[in-house]
Amino acid sequence: MKTARVPIAFVPLADAAPLVVAHEMGFAAEEGLAFELVRAPSWSYLRDMLSFGRVDAAHMLAPVPVATALGLGGSAVAMDVLMVLSVNGNVIAVDTPLARRMRDGGHSFAFDDAREAGEALLEATGRRLRIGVPFSFSMHAVLLSYWLSSVGLSAIQGIDIRTVPPPLMAEAVRAGEVDAFCVGEPWGTLA
Repeated sequence: MKTARVPIAFVPLADAAPLVVAHEMGFAAEEGLAFELVRAPSWSYLRDMLSFGRVDAAHMLAPVPVATALGLGGSAVAMDVLMVLSVNGNVIAVDTPLARRMRDGGHSFAFDDAREAGEALLEATGRRLRIGVPFSFSMHAVLLSYWLSSVGLSAIQGIDIRTVPPPLMAEAVRAGEVDAFCVGEPWGTLA
C-alpha cells in the first residue's frame, strides 16, 4: 500500500490528542497515512499555515473555518470541516487577587449558578474586565460575551477581550495583562 504524507497543524491542547494518538500508535499508518504533525504557537499562525498551503489539514477552533471562508482576520479561503475532535473541555479562570475579592464579596465558587458567578466577577473587578481568549473568532470569545451579557454587560461596555496564545495564558495573568481567561485544557490546569 502506498503511504500518503499529510502535514497537519495543531495547537498543543488536549483536544488535539486524536491526531497525536493516531500518529504515535500507528493508527494513521495502518490506513496508509503518514501524519507529519506541525505544532503551531497560536490559532492565527495555524490558520495562516493552512490558508497558504504549508499544511494540508489542521486541528482548529470550530468558528475558524467559517471566519476564514468569510475573510475575517485574513485571506478568504474555503475550507471543509471533516470532524469534531472535542466537545466542551474549556476552563474559565481568574487571577488570584480577583478570586480573593470575589470570595471576600461572598462568592463561594460552588460552580452551580453562572449568573451569580458573572455578577460576582463583575462586582469584584471594579473596572473594565480584561479576559484572554485563544483567538478572536473562537467559541471562547462568543461564550464569554454571551455569559456576561446575561448579567447586563456587553462586550463594548465593560469587557476587553484580548487574544493570547493558549500556552501563554498563565504568563499573561502573571504579567497583569488579563484578569481572567477562557482556554482549552491542559492550559487551564497548568495555570
